[in-house]
Amino acid sequence: MHLVAKPVRIAVAGGNFAGLNAVKSLYLQLLATNPDYDGTKQAPPNPNVNITLIDRKDGFVHYLGMTRGLTQPEYGSKLWVPYSDMPWLQHPSITIKKSIISRITPTHIELADASENIEFDYLVIALGQSRNAPIGVASSTRSEYLEAMGKYQTSIKEAKSIAVVGGGAVGTELAADIKSDYPDKHVTLVHSRDLPIAGPFKDEFRNHVVDVLKALGVNTVFGERVVEETSTTEAFAPQPPKHSDILSELVDSVKRNATLKTSSGRVIEADLVFNTLGFKTKAPLVDLPSSTDAPIFSPSGIRVNSCLQVDDPKYPNIFAAGDVNNRGLVKLAGAAANSGTVAGKNIAKLMRAKDGEDAVLDIAGGRGGRSGRGAGGDAGRGGRGSGQHGVSDRGAPEYGGIKLVLGEHHAVIQKGEEVVPPEIAKNMVAPDIKLGKATKNLCINAFPISK
Repeated sequence: MHLVAKPVRIAVAGGNFAGLNAVKSLYLQLLATNPDYDGTKQAPPNPNVNITLIDRKDGFVHYLGMTRGLTQPEYGSKLWVPYSDMPWLQHPSITIKKSIISRITPTHIELADASENIEFDYLVIALGQSRNAPIGVASSTRSEYLEAMGKYQTSIKEAKSIAVVGGGAVGTELAADIKSDYPDKHVTLVHSRDLPIAGPFKDEFRNHVVDVLKALGVNTVFGERVVEETSTTEAFAPQPPKHSDILSELVDSVKRNATLKTSSGRVIEADLVFNTLGFKTKAPLVDLPSSTDAPIFSPSGIRVNSCLQVDDPKYPNIFAAGDVNNRGLVKLAGAAANSGTVAGKNIAKLMRAKDGEDAVLDIAGGRGGRSGRGAGGDAGRGGRGSGQHGVSDRGAPEYGGIKLVLGEHHAVIQKGEEVVPPEIAKNMVAPDIKLGKATKNLCINAFPISK
């Protein structure tokens, strides 16, 4: 192995679906490269590479199953998988920095509670999006998570009436899970529009959602906005925690013994209220000045080209993967995982490209790529490459479809322009909401191998 004076520094800002798959891709491309590597043991050290994963959590969280986890404790306990259970992450060339990211610049990452900066040669931004707890998960360790989930689960079990505010995907699934597991409880879903689920969906799809909610016995209040909310009991976390101004998932959205007043004057009293109104972008944490007339950010996220590089010629070494980028009108876990894999592969290709050489980069969601010129010498540091068919404000973001799991026995699916009949849709979902698939992909107690 040819040693370089200074190893190439790769930073991955954020874990979970996009970030962890980026690190796993880098592991396979840059570390597990010896001919006899077969996935039965740790890859050998590579002194030419330093990979740093920065995450405020000490593990992976399967957010897809979070609403089910709030009503089923045994299932909920499985949703957090510690990084220590992934032996490949313990590689000597990989460092896990448990910290909150406060700012990302063109050259380094700043941390909220540390004076040190994480400098990089290549970067994958995988910050995701932010939702209030409990869906967004405020905990930073598995023990904190289990304690918090226990409080939420007990509160749901003891409540007689529960209101869910917000009829998006999370709100409808939460209302359905609660009513499915606790059919005797009075569950109300409040949504400001006449039909649930905003976005590029057919009314046929939305009406199927309404039909399932009514069949389960959920009381739906649509076309009315909550204009006033009072609570006689303190929330689980009455004082905003430190750094909640940076991350909204640190803020608890649950109210107890609350009274809601809607825009029609309707009054709704509930023992427990879950607020699931949308998400917040983490784009303000990213400080990348544009070198062109086009902004770095679009309403749907960081603008990237088809190879997931930030869509600006100044940043060929910076990629944005998962929900934080502008690919996709609907943010999906599978797409986030795939984008992390592609970003990792493309960084490896840029690193391998010698000065003046072309690097053929992978395209997210496709097999082809475009040549990018390398400029990195022996280590490939600073290699360049770009995607030709970038998805930015000049073109519509991708949309593949949506799958709602409404309790254990119902699902509503739209694939492109096709709405799947409900009797078929319910047989098209994994009973564990893809938890098993996600953990298998992350190689729990195992080492990854190239497919």
